[in-house]
Amino acid sequence: MEIQQAGSIAGTIGGICSIVAFFPQAYRIIQRRSAADISLLMYLTIITGAVLWMFYSYVFGLAALFWTNAAITVIALGIVGLRLRYGRAPQQVRIGG
Repeated sequence: MEIQQAGSIAGTIGGICSIVAFFPQAYRIIQRRSAADISLLMYLTIITGAVLWMFYSYVFGLAALFWTNAAITVIALGIVGLRLRYGRAPQQVRIGG
């Protein structure tokens, strides 16, 4: 196997892992309807970094890197939206007491 082919495979697997890593967090927020423990600053930093990588990859014509970071941006924006929607823990209803 040529080194370029190995690099391409590694990049593809790395891109898939980078994208898929966000899904469990989004699923957990939706499932619990709570995002109180999600750092808004962290996700805004991830979005900023991904957008900068998109610019870099556009300038140097690296389509795979561009689309990987575009997907990360979209997913991270979705999580930010969920954070804004479900930012506080659900209110507990007290009966009796």
